[in-house]
Amino acid sequence: MSKIARHMRGHFVAYLALFFALGGTSVAAVNALPKNSVGSSQIKNGSIQRVDISKRTVSSLRGLRGLRGLAGPAGPAGPAGPKGDTGAKGDTGAKGDPGTPGAAATKLFAAVASDCTALSRGSGATAVDLNFTARCDVRFNQNVNNCVPVVSVRDTTSGELGAGTNLDGSFAALDSNEIGVFYHDSTGAPKTTAGRPAFYLAVLC
Repeated sequence: MSKIARHMRGHFVAYLALFFALGGTSVAAVNALPKNSVGSSQIKNGSIQRVDISKRTVSSLRGLRGLRGLAGPAGPAGPAGPKGDTGAKGDTGAKGDPGTPGAAATKLFAAVASDCTALSRGSGATAVDLNFTARCDVRFNQNVNNCVPVVSVRDTTSGELGAGTNLDGSFAALDSNEIGVFYHDSTGAPKTTAGRPAFYLAVLC
């Protein structure tokens, strides 16, 4: 150990001069690099960190935002969802305006005595006539071709009745203001003898 110490003391100045000589050469070598002489080949891949780059350089590395792509074709429709709950009842609407009144129905009426001898009473009826032995024709004060006659026996005399207008094929010789009431028995045969029943005749138009 004493030999090394004695050697260092004897050569201290020489070692000190060598140290400065070597250090000055390294600094000179670094400062001697030409400007812009360091390129990609002198830099190890992956060695440059973000902290080694200025903020301005980092900002400049951001590219433009990409354009939105075109929408693809619509997919198939999904299954129907469950039925929703019934909604709340709405408010009552305003009352509508009254409609136009319709025309009153025409009601004609006749009460005829037995054997078609007289017109007892009536509404719109003007006369009766036994034009045929089995038919009593009742005349009204208006056209009754398109009306509906309804006839019924008004006493206890036996017999049945039928009624029609001059548009019916079985009631010939009637004019448009007459209703023919046909007398017949239970078998449908014409009742031509006396005792033909009194009747009511209603005509609805």
